[in-house]
Amino acid sequence: MINPRQLFFIIALTRISALLVLLPVVTAGNALQDAWISVIVATVVAILFVWLGAYLAMKHPGKSLGQFSRDLLGKTGGAITTGLLAISFYVLCLIRTRLVSLVIISHFMPKTPGWALAIPVLLTAFYGAMMGPDTVGRASEFLFTVMALIIVVSMVMSYVWSAERVAGLKPVLSRGLRPVFGAAVPAAFLGLMSGLRVLALGRFTVEEHKMPKATALALLVSGLVLLVVTIDVLTTLGPAQAQAYVMPVLALASSVFIEGILERLDLVLMTAWVLGITFDVTVLLASSSILIGDSLGIGHRKVAAALFLLGVVPVSHRFTDIFVMRQLHSIPVTGIWSAAICVGTLAPVFIAYLIKKRRGGS
Repeated sequence: MINPRQLFFIIALTRISALLVLLPVVTAGNALQDAWISVIVATVVAILFVWLGAYLAMKHPGKSLGQFSRDLLGKTGGAITTGLLAISFYVLCLIRTRLVSLVIISHFMPKTPGWALAIPVLLTAFYGAMMGPDTVGRASEFLFTVMALIIVVSMVMSYVWSAERVAGLKPVLSRGLRPVFGAAVPAAFLGLMSGLRVLALGRFTVEEHKMPKATALALLVSGLVLLVVTIDVLTTLGPAQAQAYVMPVLALASSVFIEGILERLDLVLMTAWVLGITFDVTVLLASSSILIGDSLGIGHRKVAAALFLLGVVPVSHRFTDIFVMRQLHSIPVTGIWSAAICVGTLAPVFIAYLIKKRRGGS
């Protein structure tokens, strides 16, 4: 079992890991110097929708979406709504496994085949999923502390803000609201997918009445981290140059050199990101396994084993690369994907819950 504090660490850590290096709020939507406003918009939107998911989980203690959606919508309806979210988690698990191997290879190990890095990451995720949510919860406390320390030190070392640097974010909204809202879509999607893991992990969470608060707080804290990183990138690299990089945070870190102290800040950030993204992949695989297992009445460990074997081939070959880097975080992909989750999973389950409640159901 996990407690609300650990649930907070899990969701905050997975969102920070997904956003830290790639920073899609800067590279998508053409918001330029207004990307920091997009962070605020994305965080608010993600909190609203994820709070709804956490509320549903709170109202069905000891059950995952795979179980209470079947109670509310019937066997077929529950399987469809649960399957949409479970498959989304699994696809993201495979994409991020492949992505972490590509990033490491492209920056540090160009002669290494992708499978040599991707399969160990997926194997680690499989091990974590087999150990269960309680182990994942305990690991999150340590990893969140390490990640937070590295991010804080890195931001300080990449120059302390000054009034002159922050003034570079002006003029505000000079290009209107459309680019701001566009840039917010990928970040809101990543927040949505991080927070909705409560629909799987809520089954194992004690003090279920605290789940909505812990989930919303995790998205708020991770949103503040994203805001700080975004402002640092924009004011250091400049909006146009930051948007040109696929991984603007690494570009910023690689430019930092402190004589006698640190030569490669990008290696430090990369290490933190690999730890975080491996944990993220673990939670994605575990969440997908729990949802599918509960929906079908199968133990989630058996499902995790099947998903691991099924994923070995996709993470090892280049045909999955169509959905990495910029393509994955494009506005059309993340926008349609977010809408599908909200309309296909959250909306029908919440409506069915309200109808049942109105009729006097528990």
